[in-house]
Amino acid sequence: MRTVTRMTIPLVVILGALAFGIIRWGKQKISGVLVGVLLGLALASTVIGPPIINAVQVASMTIITAVTGLI
Repeated sequence: MRTVTRMTIPLVVILGALAFGIIRWGKQKISGVLVGVLLGLALASTVIGPPIINAVQVASMTIITAVTGLI
C-alpha cells in the first residue's frame, strides 16, 4: 500500500483549484481537464512516474520554503 506524503495533498488541492479555475474562467472544457487527469494517472503508473513525482515534490517544497521565508 502506498503512503500519501504531506506534499501530495496540498498539490492535489492546488491542481484541483487550477483545474476548476480553467473550467470556470478559462476557455477549457471539462473534457480537456479529464484527459489531463487520465494522462497524469497513466504517467504515474509507468517507469517515469516516480521521477516525475519526486521532481514535483522537490519543486513544491522549494516553493513552500521560499514563500515561508518571505513571511
